[in-house]
Amino acid sequence: MTLTTGPASHDPVRAFPELAPYARTTIRLHPRRGAPGPRDSHIGGPLWWPADEPWPYCAEHPDVNGRQQGPYPLVAVAQLTAVDFPEIRFPESTDLVQLLWCPEWHDQPHPEGWGQACRLFWRRAGDVTEPLVAQPDPDEHWERDLDMIPTACVLYPERLTEYPWRDELPAGLADRYEAWLEECGLVDDVSTVPGYKLGGSMRWGVTDMPETMACGECRAPLELFLQFDTYEYELDGCDGRAPERFRPLEERALEPKSEEWRAACEPVGMTVGRGGHAGLFVCSADPRHPASFFTQ
Repeated sequence: MTLTTGPASHDPVRAFPELAPYARTTIRLHPRRGAPGPRDSHIGGPLWWPADEPWPYCAEHPDVNGRQQGPYPLVAVAQLTAVDFPEIRFPESTDLVQLLWCPEWHDQPHPEGWGQACRLFWRRAGDVTEPLVAQPDPDEHWERDLDMIPTACVLYPERLTEYPWRDELPAGLADRYEAWLEECGLVDDVSTVPGYKLGGSMRWGVTDMPETMACGECRAPLELFLQFDTYEYELDGCDGRAPERFRPLEERALEPKSEEWRAACEPVGMTVGRGGHAGLFVCSADPRHPASFFTQ
């Protein structure tokens, strides 16, 4: 299956030629509910995990009285391969990255904020000669309606060009660009790409971007690795009115309010923050350094 984003109504570089050097390629993942295999790239499916490697746990779960609960196994969130995503800067001798997290909210150690406690595992798929078949079931410890538990989804990646959110642009350009977007009503059209995506820029519309976006281990700049979103496109595009740009062209004939329509708009089934989005940021010098998770 192919899923295609609609064309932007305007090219911002025509209005701001100085914006051209800031263009970025982002990969819209287009997750859709399915049954991915353990060697596939996916959201929420089984991992290609070695049977002789202990599954990671999180122990930081005091109850309302401060008594310790758990430890609980981390939840498998995503798996990406070099074959599907050669744009990822895999550390030497690795071609597979796996993301697991604790569905509970945690204080982020660096730079600031709250979010899921995330762990990235970089490995070589060929080293896994005996995969773990019986993987922990998140439903044994968490509630899908309340916690950040992803529905298993296959991916239909699409490469797009986007431009950074205003916080990442020089002050003068940012002010003029933002004013133009608002005046022309283009903030939701030619700005950052919503939904699940790999790389690119995140929208900092709820809070400003943290003043310090540097790796806590080596001080190199942090960069967006994965974006998570409650919805694949704006809710205005999910209420039966005229389709907007980010509703895939191939799905615009879906019957509004139908189960298929809702599954296309909210495929992963997670409410991120208060119905917003979040970004997992990694060190630009070494993605094996501890990652940071920011919720909007």
